[in-house]
Amino acid sequence: MHFIVRVRIFLARHGWARWARWARWARWAIVLVLTAGVAWTSHQQASAVERERKAWGTTVDVVVASADLEPGDPIEADVVPLTSAMLPSEALTSLPSSGRVRQRVVSGAVITTADVSTAVGLAAFAEPGTAVVGVVDPLASDPSIGLPVAVTLEGIVLVAAATVVGADDEVILIAVPISEAPMVAAAAQLGTVSLLFLP
Repeated sequence: MHFIVRVRIFLARHGWARWARWARWARWAIVLVLTAGVAWTSHQQASAVERERKAWGTTVDVVVASADLEPGDPIEADVVPLTSAMLPSEALTSLPSSGRVRQRVVSGAVITTADVSTAVGLAAFAEPGTAVVGVVDPLASDPSIGLPVAVTLEGIVLVAAATVVGADDEVILIAVPISEAPMVAAAAQLGTVSLLFLP
């Protein structure tokens, strides 16, 4: 017997109204099942996110640069909560009341104690283990703080790796290793020191 004929016989025997009620209840049951499934899936995803967050550990408020900063710039930063597992050990946890950036820091980077100098005077931007020496090189006009340089005297390299930490009129302040600072200072008195700017 054809399927449509069977359906007609079934509806005639059991009544269309009863069939319609059953279909309506079935439709609502399906909707409820689907809703429960979506709610369960959302709960599982939220639980998974929470488990991952706990796996990474607690959050810590740290100082994050709010703009690209160059050596000598004042500190422009915000205090932001970040997961402790992804933080450097020397991350600043509060904005210093004073100080400037010792080295280049890109926007969004966590600022560490190595990035900031709160010292004053000519050695404010020098790294620990270095001393600042003033040299005169007429060809090196107004160099930027943080530039890497080499120090030479009449073609001889005295210091292969130094850093510009300031400039005052014609005098350029460079940070050199403490052990080599007396030699550079003595050469600077001769007036024949030249700076080689490095990439």
